[in-house]
Amino acid sequence: MCLFGRRRPASREASVVGLDPETELKNLRKRLQRSFVNNGLNNDKRFLPVTEIDRLVDINTVRSVLPKKASPEVVKFVYRHGKTLLLILVVGNEASPKDLLSIMESCWRHNLTDKHLPVDSTPCIGGRSPCRQPPLHHKAWNVVHDQIWVDMEFRFYTDQAMFTAPVFRKNKFIYQLPQGCVLPVIWRGRERDGHFSTVYEAHIHPAHHEDDKSAGQPMHVAIKKLKPLTSEPGYNVEMAWNHEASALEEINKLHHQNLIRPIAAIRCGPEYYIMFEWADGGSLRELWESQGPKPKDLNPDRIMSVIEELLGIVGALSTLHGTNTRTKTGNVVRRVANLADIAASEWLAVPANPVKRRQEGAKDYQDTTAPDAASKSPKNTPEIQVRYVEPSDDELSFRSGDPNRSYVSEESDASSDEHWRHGDLKPDNILQFKQSKTDSSRWLGTLKIADLGLAKQHVFATARRNDMTNQKYTTSHYEAPESVTNLHLPRSRRFDIWSMGCVILEFVIVILYGNNGLEAFYEQQKIRENPATDTLYFAVDRNVARVSDIASHWIAEILKKDPECNRTGGSALADIVRLVRDRLLVVELPSENMTAREISRCRADAGELKESLEDIWKKARDDEFQGGNYLCSATGWRNTTPPKPLRSMKPKKTATTARLGDDLPKIQRNLV
Repeated sequence: MCLFGRRRPASREASVVGLDPETELKNLRKRLQRSFVNNGLNNDKRFLPVTEIDRLVDINTVRSVLPKKASPEVVKFVYRHGKTLLLILVVGNEASPKDLLSIMESCWRHNLTDKHLPVDSTPCIGGRSPCRQPPLHHKAWNVVHDQIWVDMEFRFYTDQAMFTAPVFRKNKFIYQLPQGCVLPVIWRGRERDGHFSTVYEAHIHPAHHEDDKSAGQPMHVAIKKLKPLTSEPGYNVEMAWNHEASALEEINKLHHQNLIRPIAAIRCGPEYYIMFEWADGGSLRELWESQGPKPKDLNPDRIMSVIEELLGIVGALSTLHGTNTRTKTGNVVRRVANLADIAASEWLAVPANPVKRRQEGAKDYQDTTAPDAASKSPKNTPEIQVRYVEPSDDELSFRSGDPNRSYVSEESDASSDEHWRHGDLKPDNILQFKQSKTDSSRWLGTLKIADLGLAKQHVFATARRNDMTNQKYTTSHYEAPESVTNLHLPRSRRFDIWSMGCVILEFVIVILYGNNGLEAFYEQQKIRENPATDTLYFAVDRNVARVSDIASHWIAEILKKDPECNRTGGSALADIVRLVRDRLLVVELPSENMTAREISRCRADAGELKESLEDIWKKARDDEFQGGNYLCSATGWRNTTPPKPLRSMKPKKTATTARLGDDLPKIQRNLV
């Protein structure tokens, strides 16, 4: 077996001059068999790395395996354009030198070359030879109507799969492959089974990718294989793959450092795959669990890393929400310096500003700009060109008190336009990439949002709100209240903001109290009045939602009693918790005819959340320059217990109407 493209020395048999074509053909067949690599996804399959083709076939090899009567033109054709064709015929143990020559002469006459592979096994709608109806195939495939080809083709169609493993190119994302094609996977590791798909850890052969980070080495990837789910009403795996592939192809153009990088979308006959870069640190959930039952030592570096990575994730979310070249509202709802200036010009260039991350133990921030996740790369990423589009009749624009911000009604999400939004944000879909060799000091590494491109499909999973009494956390745990009260309406982009508020609060709990604290928080779900609709974060009565007493209690206790959050002068963690309380875990959404004051009390959008986190980051940076303790009051291990659990729920305050938002100011608008 060839390991990672390592070349084996040529067989001594091949160096013998003057052997007859039959012997040369047998020797080539032996060398070819030794050059195959076992497929990591299916041990019954093999493939030939593309680098082995040139090693196996040179001009002398072509001359030696063909009869001496082969014309120079045919020999030259095979060497320049038909090496793979030759090897496919050789491996089948069917072709004699005479047969090889006849078939290669046929390929030469019809100009069938390696670039036409794989050959369709049903190339035309008529008979084999001749076509009784106009062929539907490339004219080069007329070769299959020659009699010599008819005698050989049954084996050729099967064997060609071993020679046509795709090479994943930088400038190509979607691959449509014939059934039976072998993926260039040389190793499979861990496996995670989900409802819609199974995800495999895998290595791609070095010769079959163009990834700069893995040049000359196997590329470490995650391969998601979509399940048919024939028992799932309304679900179609082909449509799901088409949707995700097209969405990821567009999202991938954002080149955002905190969005997981998709590498390829692959259709191989009836099998559907999506391939991503591998997260070597696992999920944020796994990162929390690895921290242990008790909190780690608190220090400024640790807290600053959390702020920076949250800001990176939110920056990615803001980019995802505000950039969608396929929609009108995705272009209109973009924070700009002056909306009037945009209307006056046709194009807006949004530059990406690279910012260096803070090094642990360092007090010198070389950049005065907050760490925008649009780029952590040392090089500037290309500007994103965004066309300004006037809102349509169903897009109700209105302004807040901030003259620099434009809002579009969330009701526009119900139109035919689609928005880029995630729809299933949770710690399991935020992945950790460990620190690089050049930046080994940052304990948190880089966090990236994963599971992009399936927002529309997640309705099949999240609509099934099973009894969660015996579950610590589920997809529904992080859903916004409108998933219950407005179950049949499209989700707005601010749906993600509620989910982000849940994630941030749980992150703070882990930092302050360890996993014991988070488990204690999850245990509170046992006191929910209606597990079929309520979560730890919201409760619903007569189809009107409010923030849950559980979340309110925990936030109030953290701000009031935790020594890191109740300090005079304030702290970064306290400001983050207040941000969650006042702007993220807010039930009310913007709607038509709201005043600017009312809009400002609604749930924040991604741009507002990003700005608020930037303010906290800047305050922490400036305070540390001055020797303050805004980030952390003291270093060392904390022996602080989490908030005492809430024993029972308060009686629900009923509303007089079932429309979400109408009576929210009368019951409980947010966590104040």
